[in-house]
Amino acid sequence: MIYALAIVVLLIILIAVLLNLNVIIKAGYDKEKQVFRCTVHYLWFKFVIAPEEEKRTKKRKKVKQKKSDEEKKTKKSKGDNTALDFVESFRDIVKGIWKLLGSFLGRTILKKLTLKLTIAGEDAAQTAITYGWANSIVYPIVGAIVECVEEYEDLDVSITPDFSEEAKSDVIFEAVLKTRVTKIIAVLLESRKETEGLISAFSKK
Repeated sequence: MIYALAIVVLLIILIAVLLNLNVIIKAGYDKEKQVFRCTVHYLWFKFVIAPEEEKRTKKRKKVKQKKSDEEKKTKKSKGDNTALDFVESFRDIVKGIWKLLGSFLGRTILKKLTLKLTIAGEDAAQTAITYGWANSIVYPIVGAIVECVEEYEDLDVSITPDFSEEAKSDVIFEAVLKTRVTKIIAVLLESRKETEGLISAFSKK
């Protein structure tokens, strides 16, 4: 009886310890495939959250081809480039799952956020327009994220226009978050439906 009780107590302690261990979440952007990547690291385990599989990229390309002529003209006027695609995807993801994301961020520490965009259009006018448009979207989103997290440590965000003749747009995005298992469980219990939307959004973008 004493041994059984001791085992139960040890199991409870073990579970309590495991639930309070840190979970590291890493996010990035593959500019070649134009998809966001997200992995969760716990102990020696690594879980890939997005993209789920390569077919998500193919599906996204098919959806892009079905855009209306009006959307295509708007995109062309802003400069069709890597940085533009990133900003559009970044905006859509955050907008689509902000309720869940805000709740989650409120229980995390932002260890690192690096977001560097180089804006380059077909000419100086388009570069300037796209630069202003990107600023109006990126900085408010980053500001909202920083306001939500418990604390942040390494923050490096910049948007730079390149007016040279051989200019090329570029994207560098990396985010590292730290939280605990108990906090993740709390978020999942609060919003189950939104959780599915988060995984789906990351996988499709």
